[in-house]
Amino acid sequence: MQLQHRFYKSENSRKTGISWARKVTLKLWNIVYQIWIHRNSILHETEAIHQVSGLAKLQKAITTEHTRGPGHLHRVYNSYFSTPLQSILNSTINNQKQWFHVIQIARESTDLFAYDEFATNPSLRAWVGLPPLPDI
Repeated sequence: MQLQHRFYKSENSRKTGISWARKVTLKLWNIVYQIWIHRNSILHETEAIHQVSGLAKLQKAITTEHTRGPGHLHRVYNSYFSTPLQSILNSTINNQKQWFHVIQIARESTDLFAYDEFATNPSLRAWVGLPPLPDI
């Protein structure tokens, strides 16, 4: 700022080093802001969010539930288990979340559900749309 001020003085300019520093600071903050916006758009507006949100855990839970089968669930859920596992895992992430959501809600309505990460982790529960479990 001082060097720029001296330069302006040597050129007999009415500009000051302070105004120059203010403009540079604003431009730098704008660069940081644009980087932040770009990072957020990549993270939240692409499939990347699912990679960091628990997709691997979701697919593991789907595999576990599908392998477990309908068990004591009402027969209305049998159609969910007639879909081949690989078809479920190859479907969109939203479809995977919906499949798991339905089965997990059904399991939780019985006394026979397993306490996995989706039963105990509030963030994972919220990610797939499950309501919080009551404190026991």
